[in-house]
Order: sequence, then structure tokens, then C-alpha cells
Amino acid sequence: MVVFLTEIMPAHVRAPGFSLAYSLATGIFGGFTPAVSTYLIHVTNNRAMQGVWLGLAGAMGLAATGLLARERRAA
Repeated sequence: MVVFLTEIMPAHVRAPGFSLAYSLATGIFGGFTPAVSTYLIHVTNNRAMQGVWLGLAGAMGLAATGLLARERRAA
């Protein structure tokens, strides 16, 4: 996985690109996860719904990786 991640960005933007991606992902998913989890539990009355939110975040990351891999392979 590390080799793939280093190949998807050119060397001159690799450090800023990864730091920006990591910071945005942490801010968006890490910052909103407690609020979204509390809301989902309150609305559905099911304490396991926070797993849906985390699963959705994982699926979005997997989809983004697949899209980047397809673009990289075509180029």
C-alpha cells in the first residue's frame, strides 16, 4: 500500500499532498464522527449505527483509491 501511495503523487508535491489529504480527512471524519454518530443513534435508536458511518467513511476511501488507481493506470 505504501508503494502505491507514493506512486500516485509526483515527488515534488508528495509531502504537502499527503499532509493536506491527511489533515482534511482527519478534520472531516474525525471532527464530525461524534456528532454524526450521536445523531444516528438518536434517530434510529440503534447503538450500532455508528458502524454505518465508519463503514461509509471506509467505503468512500476505498472508492477514492480505486478512482486514483484507475486514473494512474490509464496515464
